[in-house]
Amino acid sequence: MCNKLFFILYFIIMDTEDFKNKLSQIKEVNDKIFGSLLKDTEIYKNIIFVYTPPKVGSTTLVSSIRISASHKFSIIHIHDEIMLTFFTGTNSVSINEIIQYNSYIGKNVFVIDIYRTPIERKMSEFFEKISPYHFNNSEENINNYSVKRVIERFNKVFPYIALGDHYIDKYNILIPKSFDTTKKFLFIKNNKINYIKLRLKDSDKWGKILSEILCTEIIIINDYETNNKIIGGLYSKFKNDYKLPSNYFQIIKNDKHLQFYYSNEEINNYLNLWANKLDEPVLSYTEPEYLFYVNLNLENQIYNDFQSEHYIDNGCLCKGCSSKRKDIFEKAKKGIIIKEKINHTEVVNEIIDNKNKIINKIINKINNKNKNKNTLKTTLITNSSNKIKNNLMTSCIGMR
Repeated sequence: MCNKLFFILYFIIMDTEDFKNKLSQIKEVNDKIFGSLLKDTEIYKNIIFVYTPPKVGSTTLVSSIRISASHKFSIIHIHDEIMLTFFTGTNSVSINEIIQYNSYIGKNVFVIDIYRTPIERKMSEFFEKISPYHFNNSEENINNYSVKRVIERFNKVFPYIALGDHYIDKYNILIPKSFDTTKKFLFIKNNKINYIKLRLKDSDKWGKILSEILCTEIIIINDYETNNKIIGGLYSKFKNDYKLPSNYFQIIKNDKHLQFYYSNEEINNYLNLWANKLDEPVLSYTEPEYLFYVNLNLENQIYNDFQSEHYIDNGCLCKGCSSKRKDIFEKAKKGIIIKEKINHTEVVNEIIDNKNKIINKIINKINNKNKNKNTLKTTLITNSSNKIKNNLMTSCIGMR
């Protein structure tokens, strides 16, 4: 026991020494992430890292917190080190080191993860990459594929996609024996960092849970959904027609994360749901075959998997976007379905259009009184539009 304790303490000390030796390097990467927010000490004082696997409902959560609390929190959305490298251009720093660094320099740090049931998460992740990876074709063309063809490909890769859990596997914190299915969340403070675990099945309660933890009102707004994409029709049919191969049922039954996050009753209900949707066993790719499949897909990839317009709210804190954010927040509080997005360029153009309409009304009145001053209209619009653009076209900030 003593030897085991010494082993654990030794590696904690080593991790701390490694961290301190990398401080300047971590700071450089951190500065790239937060950009101009570093100067806003009030917002940069409180940071929320939504650090989750893909396709667990994190985009909805990020947009909801941004709409509700961008005036109080810096919100960073990240899935893995590949994504961190994409945004910062370096692969020498981990996400956990960035989180630890912000706590180290005195910031109030929250880290949020979400659990989603295994089959649904696999489906969603597969369809997220169906165009750039799995079929290397446009969504328009894939939408015409037969569901049978898509199901066969999905079953081939089923055991290898959407694996792991960030809260348990990535955070490096002490994990309780089980998820609190009564409170519907876990909240642990470790090394002055606040770790929160939610479940997608409880998304209707996220607003209340986070409002209490973050001490500010959070309204949950539905965001990026595969059903609303070009591929949405095929995805809906796939979910309706899919039957789980009987040999995969045992994989789900033994899933350690399902057993941790769900109560016995919830597990039984979930397994019974899929027990009524079983099909003949199938043969998946072997591990070497799957690795070959992945490498081949990456080599042949011609479609960009960068997702534009990914969020309702991209996090820009200029005056125009902040005003739009308040408007959407008030609509969401009243239960109005939100279909609009906060896009900085569109917000600026909208403000310019509104200003020009006002100017046109004034000019029309003036021209009615004095028709000899036709040049006034052009001059006023040009000068006003340029001034507005200069004031509003500030840089959007925050990781997308």
